[in-house]
Amino acid sequence: MPGARSGGSGGDGSNSGGSGGDASGAVTVWEVVSLLGKLLGTVAALKVVLYLLRVCLAMAWKSGGASHSELIHNLRKNGIIKTDKVFEVMLATDRSHYAKCNPYMDSPQSIESPVFNSFS
Repeated sequence: MPGARSGGSGGDGSNSGGSGGDASGAVTVWEVVSLLGKLLGTVAALKVVLYLLRVCLAMAWKSGGASHSELIHNLRKNGIIKTDKVFEVMLATDRSHYAKCNPYMDSPQSIESPVFNSFS
């Protein structure tokens, strides 16, 4: 039957340009392009994952301290605080005024502002 794919042998080995190849197992250009597209997509996804891992590891919460001053100095030492101005402002603003527990732990904290608490 014309255009039908057969599971056996007996093809002439030529590629008719059909979408699925012929019975001899020849691969069409479309199949190669499709495979390359999937491969490139996978590589791009892996690059994104590696980038995110690098960012997460760089931002790992490893700068905590026993005091406000120690926390801020550790943040600077580990490259989280990069400018003198940010360092000065952070040093002047004690987290214990805003965080309920573990204010000097280098991790996200729930913020409670004394100004906003006076309205409740």
